[in-house]
Amino acid sequence: MFASLAPTVPDYASLPIADAFTWSKCAVELDAGEWYLVAFRSVIRDTADTALLWEHDRRAHLEARGHPGFVHYFHGLPNERGECLSFCLWDSREDARDAASGPSHLEAVALVHEMYESYVLEFLRVHKRPEADELEFESYDRLPAAG
Repeated sequence: MFASLAPTVPDYASLPIADAFTWSKCAVELDAGEWYLVAFRSVIRDTADTALLWEHDRRAHLEARGHPGFVHYFHGLPNERGECLSFCLWDSREDARDAASGPSHLEAVALVHEMYESYVLEFLRVHKRPEADELEFESYDRLPAAG
């Protein structure tokens, strides 16, 4: 469903998630529905062991793919300022939370303070209405829009 998803510009990590990727290419192929997106925005330390970081990311990704509800993962690469945006898309928040308790994910999380100057997690509801050609994005902690 999301295989054609790609960044819209080289500096996608600094954009809102809805503007950073070619969601409209995917939207035309999707039925109406709702998904849960976890975005990880970070600034990687100059001293980070990127080989170790990418290995843990690879393991966590493989583990996530084996969990029910996994939809898509985008592994971002840092820009010249060390900013990076990666995200995982799930069928539901519950599926994402279950996967987050896996051992490979917990090992990756244990590296956060060592590898990143800063990071922010964004939790978003991604929604496609019946007959719509676009996806809508909103904070998961807000009530869903009516309609």
